[in-house]
Amino acid sequence: VVRNPESESPLIGEPTGEFREVVLFFGIIDILQDYDISKKLEHAYKSQLYDPNSISAVDPKQYCKRFRDFIYRAFTEDVQ
Repeated sequence: VVRNPESESPLIGEPTGEFREVVLFFGIIDILQDYDISKKLEHAYKSQLYDPNSISAVDPKQYCKRFRDFIYRAFTEDVQ
C-alpha cells in the first residue's frame, strides 16, 4: 500500500503480500515525563531560539501528533 498525498484517502492500492525486515525500538520514557511549568518554560525559551515545532519540549497533544505523523511517514511510501 502506498501513500497518495493528493487523494482524499491517504492510502491507495492493495496489500502486496511482500514482507520487509523491520527493527523497531520504542521507549516509554516520555510517558514518565510530566509537562509541567519547567517544560513549559523550556518550550518558551527554546521557541525564541529555534523553530517551535522542532524542539523536544512541546505540549503532549502536539508531541502525540508529531509522533503519529513520523510513524505514518516511516511506514508508507510515496506514489511515484
